[in-house]
Amino acid sequence: MPYGPQWRLHRRLHTSLLSVQASKAYRRLQDMQSKKLLQDFLYTNNFSEVFYQYTSDVMFTLAYGNGQGKDGSDHQRLHRINEMAMFILKTASFGMTLLDRFPFLDMLPHFVMKWRRMAEDLHYQVKGAYIECCRSGLQSSSWNWSHAAQQRSEAKELPWEDICYSIGELYVAGIHTTKMVLENFIEASVLYPDMVDKAQAELDSVVGTDRLPSFDDMDQLPYIKALISELLRWRTISTIGVPHTVIQNDEYMGYFIPAGATVVANQFGMNMDDTIFEEPAKFNPDRYLQNTELPVSAFGFGRRSCPGSRLAEGSLFIVISRLLWGYKISSSKVNKNLLNESSSIPREATIRVRTPRHQQIIEKEWADSKIDKIDVLGDIRRGLQSNNMAGN
Repeated sequence: MPYGPQWRLHRRLHTSLLSVQASKAYRRLQDMQSKKLLQDFLYTNNFSEVFYQYTSDVMFTLAYGNGQGKDGSDHQRLHRINEMAMFILKTASFGMTLLDRFPFLDMLPHFVMKWRRMAEDLHYQVKGAYIECCRSGLQSSSWNWSHAAQQRSEAKELPWEDICYSIGELYVAGIHTTKMVLENFIEASVLYPDMVDKAQAELDSVVGTDRLPSFDDMDQLPYIKALISELLRWRTISTIGVPHTVIQNDEYMGYFIPAGATVVANQFGMNMDDTIFEEPAKFNPDRYLQNTELPVSAFGFGRRSCPGSRLAEGSLFIVISRLLWGYKISSSKVNKNLLNESSSIPREATIRVRTPRHQQIIEKEWADSKIDKIDVLGDIRRGLQSNNMAGN
């Protein structure tokens, strides 16, 4: 979508749902779901599945109200569509390469470029699914983004189908990006056990063994915060940033950039720039303690920076701090490839509770937190209302 009035309306909607105040209000839900995550790890090492359960539960509850997260029918429909999208994108990547090299092929009919027809069909399926999910959200008695968006002024200026699509995109993006960073955290923990020891020493000193880490501990856990910054740098979720279109002629380092040109940030290149990051391929959270001005480019730049960065950072902090507090993370088997810093994410890891005392706290916290999500969403709604009244 080009920058303009419609883009600004969508951005305003996103900002209202993901503001500083809203993101803090959502911490109650993140707190509850992260306790479930800790409980789940008592019985499984399947970290990808547990992380997916966490992110899908949080995002589905916010977007559409009380539901079953990844087990709900609406979510399963979206998951199937997302899998189809990945297949089409892989098919399309070859087609796009041909178009880049031979632009005249763009004039060929769609039956020649089958992936284009598939992409168009998928777009309508996705749009229909998002509309149906929003309809379910509006039928829910609990507060959610669908209800909140309907009350916004943007709902009067944008087609409701566009608003549903916008909420759906936030939902899908929030699931997969956070899950991928958490998977990278497991990789880093397996490859760099000294990092785990250092983080756990900080947690033991600040938190102790009689309670879980909380959001109130964030400022007292600088190493955990540095670890998260390093995670976002070390394994870039997307090697390139969101494309930006230049709206007026510009010049950069002697290069003329005409209006209308597309500019794409090379985020991988930035994160691996050895003039800024010493030994960039190495996972080293200390670099962000030694120099607090080091950049974190994971959430993009300018007007198109990720509006959900605060929500994502909240999930990363509460999950990673609690997982490190309660569990030992190690390789499940001797694998020389794990020592290779360029290797892929290990598909297996051993995740074991640190002590019987830690297990006791994990089980008690989960038992005490079994609150209906409708009540949690009600607390979020009241918190947002009180913040709005305080601001007026």
